[in-house]
Amino acid sequence: MHVPKEKLRVTILVERFRIIGDMYRYPGARMLDLVNIKDTAFIPVTDAQIYSLSDGKLLHSASFVGVNRNAITFFYPVEESVQAEAEASTK
Repeated sequence: MHVPKEKLRVTILVERFRIIGDMYRYPGARMLDLVNIKDTAFIPVTDAQIYSLSDGKLLHSASFVGVNRNAITFFYPVEESVQAEAEASTK
């Protein structure tokens, strides 16, 4: 049985890396619900680009990565970061 999910483009920070990719959530679920699922140790991320935090260089692109939910420092939707950058550049 297929359960519909919403694709969400996110930026995830883990230790020394920034990952930009797609996570999936059930309609109406909060972003926080994605990492608070106790029975899953890894969160699937598709169409991922992995960057170094130290110099911002692209290190690897992958169609799929599993991110350990305990290693996530923080994450946020890409749309919010793009909007914040646009607002900052107009000031």
